Amino acid sequence: MRKTAGEWTDARLNDLADALEPIPAQVAALTATVEHLRHVCTELEPVPTQLAVLSAALERLADENRGLREELGARQRVQIQIAWGLVAALVGAAAALITALV
Repeated sequence: MRKTAGEWTDARLNDLADALEPIPAQVAALTATVEHLRHVCTELEPVPTQLAVLSAALERLADENRGLREELGARQRVQIQIAWGLVAALVGAAAALITALV
């Protein structure tokens, strides 16, 4: 027991104090970091809800886009039918004109 007590000299205590000296500053820095992260978490709290709203809006826009594409395709088909009708009428008129002239 005497040997253990003899090892605790002022030099060793000074070394220990020197080793422990930066700990309060490190704890303060960690505390500030934790507080900053808490603040960031508080600011980011509404983000999942906002993402859900944006996701729903995106799905709605995709459905609307799909509907508009279908409508555009239907209109293009109608325009093609009208164009073929006009071509047929033009060919018929040309044939009638040729027949009338011959």
